[in-house]
Amino acid sequence: MARPSGRRTVPSPGALTLVAMGLAVAAIVFQSQPAAAHPHVFVTASVQFVGDENGDLAAIRSGWVFDEMFSSSLLFDFDENADGKLDEEELNAVAGTVLGSAKDYQFFTFLKEAGVPVELSPPDRFRARFEKGHLVIFTQMHPAAQVKLAGAELTLSIYDPSYYVSFDVGRNEQVGLTDLPAACRATLDATHPDEGATAWMKQVAGLGKSQSIPADGINYAELLSTRIALDCR
Repeated sequence: MARPSGRRTVPSPGALTLVAMGLAVAAIVFQSQPAAAHPHVFVTASVQFVGDENGDLAAIRSGWVFDEMFSSSLLFDFDENADGKLDEEELNAVAGTVLGSAKDYQFFTFLKEAGVPVELSPPDRFRARFEKGHLVIFTQMHPAAQVKLAGAELTLSIYDPSYYVSFDVGRNEQVGLTDLPAACRATLDATHPDEGATAWMKQVAGLGKSQSIPADGINYAELLSTRIALDCR
């Protein structure tokens, strides 16, 4: 996936059509993936910030669309009735598997306020469907504690710490603001990685599925992710 450089302002407010998404599923799903370089799965992500009548952050809605190769592999594991497609019950099984694995990684959704992590509750809504050969999953998460939007500086990143899955939020249209204060503006930050991150990407590119990302004290998976800055000052 091409990664844009620089910062771009996202119009606000705006309704977001949650077109697509992607997300690392548990080991049972990955068993059908061939051994290849990290990352193994590619996902296009959409994000929607939702406010409430009190001027607080009410929810973060995300949508992920899995790449076509990964999506097609799910049929081998979840098409129980062998009809060549995933029905509602089978899609629920996919969603359940996703929930089981994603919870160990904060559902790949990391929010910070002025650089301090903000806890998000597990998704209270989670659904999956198949569209034009792609698995699509939608989630909705809420801040565990009150987050006042007036004067807030929030940063949201969607990424897999293990770098098994590559998430991409590459266009303005993939970010939406709903019922937020008029002062709120969202900006995509997808700057090119520095030399250290580039070297790290080359190092992990040859790792197989059974090999772990080396722990070197730097969270390059986060640095390589697209950061969405929400400024309500």
